[in-house]
Amino acid sequence: MKEAIKVSIITVVYNGVYTIEQTIKSVINQNYSNIEYIIIDGASTDGTQELIQKYTKYIDIFISEEDEGLYYAMNKGISNASGEIIGILNSDDLYVNTAIAQVVDYYKKHKVDIVYGNALWFGGSEKTELYNCSNIEELWYRMAIPHPATFVKKAIYEQYGLFNTKYRISADYDLMLRLYSQNLKFGHADEVITYFRRGGVSVKKQKEAFSEGMEISLHYIPKSSDKEKWLSRLYEYNLLGRFSVLLMENKATAIKVLEKKIYEKSDYKLVIFGIGKWGKYCIKLLLNTEVHIEFVVDNNKLKWGEQFYGIPIKSPSELYGYKGGILITAYKYEKEIRQQLKKIDAKLNVYSIQGWAETAMKEMVYE
Repeated sequence: MKEAIKVSIITVVYNGVYTIEQTIKSVINQNYSNIEYIIIDGASTDGTQELIQKYTKYIDIFISEEDEGLYYAMNKGISNASGEIIGILNSDDLYVNTAIAQVVDYYKKHKVDIVYGNALWFGGSEKTELYNCSNIEELWYRMAIPHPATFVKKAIYEQYGLFNTKYRISADYDLMLRLYSQNLKFGHADEVITYFRRGGVSVKKQKEAFSEGMEISLHYIPKSSDKEKWLSRLYEYNLLGRFSVLLMENKATAIKVLEKKIYEKSDYKLVIFGIGKWGKYCIKLLLNTEVHIEFVVDNNKLKWGEQFYGIPIKSPSELYGYKGGILITAYKYEKEIRQQLKKIDAKLNVYSIQGWAETAMKEMVYE
């Protein structure tokens, strides 16, 4: 590669007047100069076009016309790009000022085809959260890397194709898994590259996203060297993803299912096993319901003695002789945890979040 590698950045927008100015500024304020900036607008009517005109001297290509959707517009941007490396930044996301320089530096030092960095969620009332992209292998069953923090060589698009526009929501996942399944080299620049703005994705779109994601994974997983492992992970991920949508649609139904299960053996008393993402989610979900969470257990000794929403976190050894229900929320380790609990006390009443999800899904027609 040349010393001053040309990088094309593409922003696709439609009626994004409230956020796109921050996006544009994050690109033009980069500490790297050889950038081609392309903005593809879907004929916005809210003042977006007029706002973009303020920055015409920084924009190399600006196309505004009606199109058939997000990924059609991205493909149009890629087709017009002349850079050796291409990045796609959404019209409500931001680059850190050193993003492009970091990516170019990584490409210079490593023989890779695709570079992905870290991303932070921001906005809303929730705390800033790091996008978890530590295990690239998880691409087999989920979008494990942040697309707006991912950069692909122009030559790779030319050889392996652009976004498959039959997918309305998950074409970025299809593209990344297509490239990964071809054994192309992905490199992780372990620095924050992009800020994701939190947004309100509708339940309907989340349903469609899980359906598309399942179809994409099933298409590519046969190319993996461990098909059965990734099919199992896909099932778990898809089940819990759909379950989370159900909880948004009809939380009462899901909680009644758990209440009934607990009531059969343990009189509404419950312990949560695992204080990870799903453990915390379940605690928040069950607060102020008939289900009483007595305490949480976790295998991480550093957590013992802490509290979450006033609920103490204890050692699993505390479960000996426990008469209530135990809900395993660390779904990846369910088999190991069940064996661990059996050694502690074979009479414990153990449930799993997968079992809860499966039962709840049967109680509700899921279209």
